[in-house]
Amino acid sequence: MIFREDVLAETATAYHQLTEYYRDIRAFFEVLAVRFALPEYGVRLRPLAGNELFSNANSYRLSDDSAYPYYLWTPTWLGRFYVDADHVRAGQDADGLLTSRARLIAYVWPWLGFNDAYVGDADHPECWIGVAEPKPEDEDETVRATAQSLFNYFRLENTVEAEDDGWLVGGFRSHLAIGCNLTGRWYLRRVPMASLTSYYQVEKNVIRPLGEKFAELRAALTPVRENGHPPVLDRVTAPPR
Repeated sequence: MIFREDVLAETATAYHQLTEYYRDIRAFFEVLAVRFALPEYGVRLRPLAGNELFSNANSYRLSDDSAYPYYLWTPTWLGRFYVDADHVRAGQDADGLLTSRARLIAYVWPWLGFNDAYVGDADHPECWIGVAEPKPEDEDETVRATAQSLFNYFRLENTVEAEDDGWLVGGFRSHLAIGCNLTGRWYLRRVPMASLTSYYQVEKNVIRPLGEKFAELRAALTPVRENGHPPVLDRVTAPPR
């Protein structure tokens, strides 16, 4: 046996359904980009990595040396990261901002809800939203590099510590043997994708809580000079080539 008849019988329908799901993912992130650009909830957020989404499927090869099994050709996870737009000067690339300067990174990760080595299967697709204060060992690490580490090495069930006002709270643990050099804190909400079927629901369950949590954490971190004004913008480095 090579091709399974029951799989072939459902392949075309499944393919079309999945392509429609990814079309919805694109529309979802386009809405977030527009809304996060406005400071309605106290902060403007700038996405990282341009139009690229972080994914747990690297390429269409028969095998590779990635951290994920080769058969995960179709990504179950997608993600995007955001930093405080006030830290990014006009004309500068947000990816080159230093993590030590940005301090906070927001994230939005749609997940199909199954087939993950570190999270038990969910009853339905979910969208994970949160804010992290990661602390890489390298003080010159960029937010782009840190975001990739967050996506690769986030271990919810191993590092969650408490729940606070609807947010799961935990910390990163440096594990150099697998390439993770992060410490620091994170905040997370798991939102059922079924509750994101209208603009109102996306605003209520993703945009507003994420914006307010980011603004709250930023206020707790930002030192104020004697004259009452916030510090000058943090410096930005050129992105690695």
